[in-house]
Amino acid sequence: MASSAYSVTGSATCVVMAGGRGTRFWPVSRTALPKQLLTLAGDRSLLRQTVDRVLPLVGAERILVITSGDLAAACRQELPELPEQQIVAEPVGRNTAPCAVLGVGLARRIAGDGPVALLPADHHIPDNDLFCEQLARAFDHAARTGEAVTFGIPPTRPETGYGYLEVDGDTAGEFLPGVAFVEKPDREHAERYLRDGRHLWNSGIFVWDAAAFNAATVRHIPEIDRRLAPAIAAHGTPGFVASLAAAYADCPSESIDCGIMEQLAQFTVLRARFRWSDLGGWEAWGELAGTLADGNRGRTELVAVDSSGNVIHAPEQLVALIGVDDLIVVSTPDALLICRRDEAPRIRQVISRLETDGRDDLL
Repeated sequence: MASSAYSVTGSATCVVMAGGRGTRFWPVSRTALPKQLLTLAGDRSLLRQTVDRVLPLVGAERILVITSGDLAAACRQELPELPEQQIVAEPVGRNTAPCAVLGVGLARRIAGDGPVALLPADHHIPDNDLFCEQLARAFDHAARTGEAVTFGIPPTRPETGYGYLEVDGDTAGEFLPGVAFVEKPDREHAERYLRDGRHLWNSGIFVWDAAAFNAATVRHIPEIDRRLAPAIAAHGTPGFVASLAAAYADCPSESIDCGIMEQLAQFTVLRARFRWSDLGGWEAWGELAGTLADGNRGRTELVAVDSSGNVIHAPEQLVALIGVDDLIVVSTPDALLICRRDEAPRIRQVISRLETDGRDDLL
């Protein structure tokens, strides 16, 4: 175990889920270099930051990275201190539930039935010490009680792009009884959640006792559990890759939120004290990016004439804006994105069009 200012229970393990494509950051994020491998915040990739954040707490020997097949080599290059067998490539993406089942199953083989954290690889959390302090407390709570712990983020605006967590009572405490997982709301409901003091943003960071998680998967997603069990048992053997391919060939696609978390009769919400952003797209990135002239934000050399509220990512170019407000402008050597900030979610339509047109060179 690595030395740490925080104490953790026994064999705590971190599973970093790093298989997403990051399509909302197109055209910078591509299949071969997706969001989690980009330096969008700071001078290191989001994946590197995620691993660095928990290294002092659990050590390299208790960090697993689950990624997609075409990213395994890049992840190993990014994380040379992790043993090669602890960076595992899913043969095909099946959403987050199979990823979590695989990760926790492998964590049990490596470290036994201790607490396990499931961590997205692409979030921005600048307060490392606060995060580790609270993660250590979450490990301890999950190990002692067997309850699932999910981190809740105090909302700062009526956000319609996040799921929410409803808690029993107000959100002034730290460990709060969870009532329900709430899907992404419309504007009216998001404004009510901001006012009522009983809702937090769902961070997608989960901490479980490994044995309790296994029991939940058997109960709620038995088909996924059954299909992945042989591959998990084969980890560390020459037959692991083939067994994993067979498991994923017809494994159901399901999210951990819908498949497991929303089915729980009881769970705990840990109110986060650290700053957090899911960096969901260019709009969120603009909130963290540097300030440019005339109320614009981004990473570029900018000449703005009667233009404000724009988000620009064009680090190799000078960008001149005249008489335009609230745009997103992203330039790469082979593609240019221009859209209104409130239309950013429609970037996925561009991805779909490129897929239909067979433009793999731009994906």
